Amino acid sequence: MQSMNARSLIHAVAVASFTVLLSAGAAFAQEEPKGEPVKWDQARVTQYSVELTQAIADATQAVRQSPMQNMPTQRMVWYELKEDLRLLESSARHLQAELQAGNGLDETQATFERIDLLRRQAEEHGRRSEITAPVMDALVKAGSLHNRMRPYYLGLR
Repeated sequence: MQSMNARSLIHAVAVASFTVLLSAGAAFAQEEPKGEPVKWDQARVTQYSVELTQAIADATQAVRQSPMQNMPTQRMVWYELKEDLRLLESSARHLQAELQAGNGLDETQATFERIDLLRRQAEEHGRRSEITAPVMDALVKAGSLHNRMRPYYLGLR
């Protein structure tokens, strides 16, 4: 019984932490950009896309290795989160290839917005899951890299 209470507490803390961390990113994503204009920097945005693609791949691997898949109550959420990350990884890889080919803001805007949409969907699925620390760290890193790219696509810091 005590093990179940400890497990419930760990779950509650993990969900609360995940919600706080990702809600901050989601809130940032929905705010109107304010501040100084940001000039498009092809080299920097391309480098960020490389880092984002790797961070999403790392998060995907962390989810695949997590014990969530072995918990009957978490299995469906695990599949949803795994699928979200598969789509994110594919979209990030496409964005990276487009940027490396020299395509700029106008050509890559739709792909970046798709990544933003997929990120919000993954955040929603994550709120319903028992996320382990390695998975949380990988997701937060990917979210942070995505946030670094936002000013270039929104035009303001």
